[in-house]
Amino acid sequence: MGVEQRLGDGEFVDLKGESITASSIRDLLIADDLDPRGIRLRDARLDGVLDLADVQSKRPLVLVDCRTDSPVLLDRASLSSVDLSGLVAPAVSAAWLRLDHYLLLRNARLDGGEHDWAVDLAEAHLGGHLGLSGAHLTGAQYALHAPRLRVGGEVFLTDLRARGVVRLDGARIGGNLRCGGADLAHDEGALLAVDLQVEQNVFLDGGFRATSTAPPHRTVRMRGSRIGGQLVLDGRASGPIALDLKHVRVGMELLLRADFADGRVSLDGLTYVGVPRRASLDDWLELLATRTQRYASQPYLQLAAAHQAAGNERDVRRIRVAQQKDLLRRGRLTRWGRLWHRVTGATVGYGYRPAIALLWLAATLATAVVLVTAVAGPAGLTRAATGPCSAVEQIGLALNAATPLVKPDTQQRCQVLTTTGLGQFVVVATWLLQALAWAFATLFVAGFTGLVRKTT
Repeated sequence: MGVEQRLGDGEFVDLKGESITASSIRDLLIADDLDPRGIRLRDARLDGVLDLADVQSKRPLVLVDCRTDSPVLLDRASLSSVDLSGLVAPAVSAAWLRLDHYLLLRNARLDGGEHDWAVDLAEAHLGGHLGLSGAHLTGAQYALHAPRLRVGGEVFLTDLRARGVVRLDGARIGGNLRCGGADLAHDEGALLAVDLQVEQNVFLDGGFRATSTAPPHRTVRMRGSRIGGQLVLDGRASGPIALDLKHVRVGMELLLRADFADGRVSLDGLTYVGVPRRASLDDWLELLATRTQRYASQPYLQLAAAHQAAGNERDVRRIRVAQQKDLLRRGRLTRWGRLWHRVTGATVGYGYRPAIALLWLAATLATAVVLVTAVAGPAGLTRAATGPCSAVEQIGLALNAATPLVKPDTQQRCQVLTTTGLGQFVVVATWLLQALAWAFATLFVAGFTGLVRKTT
């Protein structure tokens, strides 16, 4: 029985490196009497171009560990499933491919040849999984070119080695996107997944590595993506702009290691549920303050909202203060706005630490006491009765002069002598200190009431 006859009967044929004409596989696949198990072939060399473009068949195609010197063409084909695991070829062209079940290219070796890509799955529709685990893909521009790809199940890019952009712009994935252990590299970005939609989780972990060197391209760019489950970033992305998660919506938790991005990050518009994991609050504040491209309030507000929902009020205040410091350093403030920001920061912690104003008030009163007791001294004071002013009376005079509203010494037994220059200086200084005391007391009340409003 010939090889073609055995293949037509659905047998799993191992050619052990022998050759078979690629056109015979096409002829078998479109034959009406092909066994429902389809074509199952292992370790064969395909002579000629395997051109299955526009082929319509409800049979599976299995070509495991096969080799060919020409690209495999699956454009606009409609099949049950395709297994090209272990394929060694220049490229696989499968734009607008329609599969009822899965496409497997596990451990494939595709060098791109004359094509800009190693695998082209633009607008392909797969009812089941896409498996590229362990594959080595090299393309002049793209390793995997899959804009607007539709996958009903999982996408496996685990341990993928890609030398070219992995492009998933506009792709829709019904299960998980698994990139654990993948090694992606290209000068113009490693993983490009703008407007990606993943129903479950995205895993960039298990030793995941992405590298890019040419600005302004992003190493990992997922801008505008929608992720129904978790986003796990537990590998390493290196480049001038290493990570772009602008306007990404994560339906569950965000797990982001502090050292995931070796370069600048863009997090404006990123939303998630719960407190971020895999990095401490200090790591997050350092990331937002020093490694984002520019100041943006939304990442701070999102982080504060997550901690507030968890009941971490002290952490919420830390985040708010860090946000205001970043605004002062990198925000667009007028000269007077910047000055006022500095004042409120130094006095009430931008409204989130009103107790600082009490410390300034205490320092003002202490200065008044030193001024009266040490600068003016008993010689610079006069007393209604005979005898010098006691130390208690001197302190009472100082507090009486500087404390707003509350007057501890209403009888004013001692007075500063204003007939000398020193006495006049002390009096004027106490006026200034009283003005400062009024200001600090007012700032404390305003900051305290504002803080109460923010936490209720």
